Amino acid sequence: MDITGMTDEHWSKCLELNAKLQQKKNSLRKALKEKGVLAKGSTNTFDKYSYFSEAQYKELFTELFSVHGLELKFTELDYTTFEGSEKQSNGRMPKLKITLFDIDTGFGEDTVITGEAIDKGDKAGYKAYTGALKYYLANTFMVATGDDPEKESLSNRMNTVTSERKASDKQVAMLKQRYTGENLTKLLAANNVSRIEDLPMKTASAIISKLMEN
Repeated sequence: MDITGMTDEHWSKCLELNAKLQQKKNSLRKALKEKGVLAKGSTNTFDKYSYFSEAQYKELFTELFSVHGLELKFTELDYTTFEGSEKQSNGRMPKLKITLFDIDTGFGEDTVITGEAIDKGDKAGYKAYTGALKYYLANTFMVATGDDPEKESLSNRMNTVTSERKASDKQVAMLKQRYTGENLTKLLAANNVSRIEDLPMKTASAIISKLMEN
């Protein structure tokens, strides 16, 4: 919200409208809490894990938003493409603005978030949007799906670390353009690697996302 030149009366009105929006968000969180842990209705047969699908999120929140008088709007601010894995080579990382509206007042709250996905075809953008939507809803409204990272076994965590993909060629090229000299030295030291090529793909994505925000 741009408050430059805003009068005291206008500022007071904005605070009032924001308070109403926050009340609706809290009411929706309470409704979700009453539902308890949500059952995961989909299974990834390749990696053998269950998850709460996009369809489940949309069905759940379409109903809840209707009841509580809320609405979401997505706006793509920017995006980058990158090379993914050998089998899923097309990567896309959109920078998105998600606006949560109170439909009774028209007042909105903006959140900027970066999505990321890879695909062997042309669905990386769709996957990135879906992932960003699920992440936003889960964290904004405290969706309980029963996941507990603290219960993950040490062997699983070690397998995840050892099999983690390295930064793609395009990510490496982007980072090399922005980091040179002392800044490069600090970046490598902060991530405990000797060269940019050794950065994990997720770490490289996070760094690039930060650069996009500036």
